[in-house]
Amino acid sequence: MGEAYEEIRATGGDVVAVFQYRADPTFHFCRKRDVPFDCLGDPEREGYHAVGLEQGSLREYVGPQLVTGFVRAARHGAFAGNRKGGDVSQRPGTFVVGTDGRVALAHYNKDSSDNPHTDEILRTLRGLAAARPST
Repeated sequence: MGEAYEEIRATGGDVVAVFQYRADPTFHFCRKRDVPFDCLGDPEREGYHAVGLEQGSLREYVGPQLVTGFVRAARHGAFAGNRKGGDVSQRPGTFVVGTDGRVALAHYNKDSSDNPHTDEILRTLRGLAAARPST
């Protein structure tokens, strides 16, 4: 998301990342990586549960199906591992929410490497922007 942040902002969108760690480790994780958007900590995973992001099975977060996603992430400087606490089996997700509070895109990861393509997110944001009434 960081690489596409300016393009996301140009559509009228914004990004907020929610991590399952306390605020301090989350802040330092994002600052160290120069993340250009807000990063929030949710150690009780209340937000995860509220949107239906639950834990995956062992098969979902370890296995050969993850190699491609992990290699792709590593090329961008993101490495797998859970050094901050939390639960490695927690499934992540990506959501695009319109200004009216409706969810325009909900992507529930099948495993930790199953992130939506940025193009899909940008298409959704552009669609929301086109549907927004002019002021």
